Amino acid sequence: MIGVGLVGLGEIGQVHLTGLRESEHAGPVSICDLDADLVARSVGEERVAASFEELLADDDISVIDLCLPHHLHAPYALQAIASGRHVLLEKPMAMTVAECDRILAAANGAGVSVGVSHNQLFYEPHRKLAGMLADGQLGALRAIRARLAIGGKYGAWRSDPEQAGGGLLMDAGVHRLYILELLGGRIRAVTASMDNPGREDLYSIILDFESGAIGTVDATYHGPTGLFDDQIEVVGTEAIARVAGCEALFERFAAGPALLTWRDGTWTEHNSADDWTGSVKASVDAFCAAVVAGTKPPVSGADGRRIMRVIEAAYESAETGRCIEIGKD
Repeated sequence: MIGVGLVGLGEIGQVHLTGLRESEHAGPVSICDLDADLVARSVGEERVAASFEELLADDDISVIDLCLPHHLHAPYALQAIASGRHVLLEKPMAMTVAECDRILAAANGAGVSVGVSHNQLFYEPHRKLAGMLADGQLGALRAIRARLAIGGKYGAWRSDPEQAGGGLLMDAGVHRLYILELLGGRIRAVTASMDNPGREDLYSIILDFESGAIGTVDATYHGPTGLFDDQIEVVGTEAIARVAGCEALFERFAAGPALLTWRDGTWTEHNSADDWTGSVKASVDAFCAAVVAGTKPPVSGADGRRIMRVIEAAYESAETGRCIEIGKD
């Protein structure tokens, strides 16, 4: 097992904490947050650090798990890396590609691992669908369509572009990009339209994959109160598949089987564990397991950087009206 320090006890931090408690690879666990009342409500058998500096002074802690507003990812990660700790970051990895590069360079110099919690890669319907595509069960992939509609903006720092790094794309939109890359392969180029790039409440993105397939993401905050519509449709030459996203199920917008396929006029239901909380906990546990084993994290810092590059390309496209090539770096 490996000692983990969790920084940030907000909504997603609470799920990380549950994941650490249930992990066979994490222990001891120490928690840290500026809100003393939140710490008091959260603590169980965990240690409590009064500050980040105090947490880093604990020699039993080898991993720092950061569940902080986006603008704090890079400075806290760099401080943790300088102290010789491995780092797990919530999505997105950082605010810019340049920040990602600084984190990766520091980690390489310190000989530590950096991972990113792209939790929906651990959502079983997504994994099953990726397996179907890899096995050719849907035929040749031609198109992927993702949609995201939320009933109003999130509050607090998530609605502040200075802290979030952007609008809807830098928040819930991140998940759509890495899932479409899971299903479609590497993204070659991006074309985007947005209402207000960097503060976007509404956007549409076209993704050109190296495979020749095309992906689209349509997203908006302008839905009715309580809405969370998160769905993906994949079109192959032999069959199509639909996934009700884990957040749509968690928010009780979608119901029924999470994964369906259609072939020859018939819909087939596929059993799978459709649990958003479970996907987050699995992501946290998988990073801890990789550190214990000395292996590459399942979602590495390089993976997080690549998705940040797609986001920057989308903003550039929306501002210039051009299709932006991603490149091989």
